[in-house]
Amino acid sequence: MNIITVPEMAKPQVKSHHKARHMKKMAIGPFAQTCAEIRFSADIEKFDQVDSALIQCQQQQGWDLFIAYFNEQYHVAVNFFTEQQELNAVLEITNAVIVKELGEVELQVLAGDANYGDWESCYID
Repeated sequence: MNIITVPEMAKPQVKSHHKARHMKKMAIGPFAQTCAEIRFSADIEKFDQVDSALIQCQQQQGWDLFIAYFNEQYHVAVNFFTEQQELNAVLEITNAVIVKELGEVELQVLAGDANYGDWESCYID
């Protein structure tokens, strides 16, 4: 598994006068979100199988999930509250689902702040 950390851009700091609604709107503090975008090559014929298994996992874990197949690769984006779980735990669970459905595949992971990460800089191939 190859993990690439997404650089973080300027992020507002949590101040004592910030109410929960402010923190939620700015996605900071307990509302900060981490995103793990997982890419791997596998047979498109199993897309529905992988999709169903990941959706079931999403419902159990309470994550936001996006799955697509383009450029001959699966793209699975998992968003979760940073305080909810550790990145490594999320990757272990997701990898276990993928391995169960497809067998061992080489994963490339882009991981960082879902709202304040410089994602554009990571998409240059």
